[in-house]
Amino acid sequence: MSDSVRHGPAGEETGGPDTPGPGGVSPGLGTLLRNGQWTQAIELARRERLDVDVQDALEVLPAFQDHVRARRYPGARLALGAYRTALGRAPVTSPERAAVEYAVSPDDLEAALAALDGLQQESDERALAAGLAPALAHPLTRAEALNMQGVLAAMLGNAAGSRALLEEALQADPKHYRALTNLGNLDLEAGNAAQAEQHYRQVIALNPDYDGGHHNLGVALRRQGRIGESVAAIRRGQRLSVKRSQVDSKADAQDQLARNPALRTLRWVLLAALGFGMVALLRAGGG
Repeated sequence: MSDSVRHGPAGEETGGPDTPGPGGVSPGLGTLLRNGQWTQAIELARRERLDVDVQDALEVLPAFQDHVRARRYPGARLALGAYRTALGRAPVTSPERAAVEYAVSPDDLEAALAALDGLQQESDERALAAGLAPALAHPLTRAEALNMQGVLAAMLGNAAGSRALLEEALQADPKHYRALTNLGNLDLEAGNAAQAEQHYRQVIALNPDYDGGHHNLGVALRRQGRIGESVAAIRRGQRLSVKRSQVDSKADAQDQLARNPALRTLRWVLLAALGFGMVALLRAGGG
């Protein structure tokens, strides 16, 4: 695999793990954030009773990562907006706010998310690697960027390179169930349905509501001649797919409203018109 595809570990910065953060804040919080240990960072913030708005901002990060894992970018943008808003409520002079912004810059996250979203159709490996640089550099988005590269490598017939990238994605984020799904897909393509089944069952353990995991498990079971189990898994995947489509449609509508103020205005105009229409109808009926 060429060096152009690989990037150094996310979170590497000048200074060791004990380097103080901005404003003399204890390095513990910044270290946890740079290492992508969001749950531990939230627990530390609560335990040390940091600024409540900073706590609110930190609690958004796992949701942002969940959306990125699912490739639900409208939801990720909404979560990023909530993160930026919560941080913005904290006092500008707050060293806690400065430490969090230093470790997880909203602008850096926005650039990383834009790279992931904008390069979904890129078919050139070098162009994809270069364009994904902001996402590869951030622990919240690195795994998905590697997953995208792994998928493209597989599409181009480079199964070994794809597997290496997907395994690296799982090192960056062991809960990235779509990268694990793609490893199962490589096994399935190679004729190893039993190994693929193991991967898909791990996927479902990580995210029981992921429709792709159930569907692909059904395919792996069918390849092994286990028809009854296969049908049950595929039907489960179909039901979850319908549910997911409904959730995605709602998130997409919210994202469009958040990104386009004119749509928000139009929405209120339509609601007001509907309200006046109902009043007129009721008056007409009462006459």
